[in-house]
Amino acid sequence: MSADEQAASGGKASAGKLAILYDGSCEMCRASLDGIRQFDNSGKMEPLDLNQEDVRAQFPELKLENLLEELHAVDESGRVYRGARAINEILRRQRGLKGYLAYLWYVPGYAWLADRQYKRIAASRYSRDARGRLKGQAVEEH
Repeated sequence: MSADEQAASGGKASAGKLAILYDGSCEMCRASLDGIRQFDNSGKMEPLDLNQEDVRAQFPELKLENLLEELHAVDESGRVYRGARAINEILRRQRGLKGYLAYLWYVPGYAWLADRQYKRIAASRYSRDARGRLKGQAVEEH
C-alpha cells in the first residue's frame, strides 16, 4: 500500500478509536473479531461490518474488493492498516504486557512471515469454520 493510501483513506475512526473493518458475512472473520473483543483491554476498538452501506460510505476511498481481501483498520487520522499489519496495530494499542506483543513486528523476518501466513489463511477464509478449520474435514477425536 502506498504512503498516500495509508495517509488518506477518505475516512477516519472516531476520536481515540481504531476502526476495524471486518467481513460480517464470513464465519471465521466474525469469530476472529470475537477474539479481538476478548483480547482487547484498551477499549479503543471500533468494529464495523464492511457489508453495511453506511460503513462503506464512511470510508469511500477504500474499495470493496480490497476490504473483502483482508482485514482493514483505520485510525482517527485516516491511516489505513491492512492484513497482518492491522493485527499488529490492534496489538500496539493494548495496555500492559499485551501491547508488547506488537514489538514482534520488529524482529527480523517476523513481519514478512506474519503477512504471508495472514494472506494464506485469508485466501481460504470462506471455506473455513469459526475455528479456522477447513469445512468438511473430519475432526479427530482424542
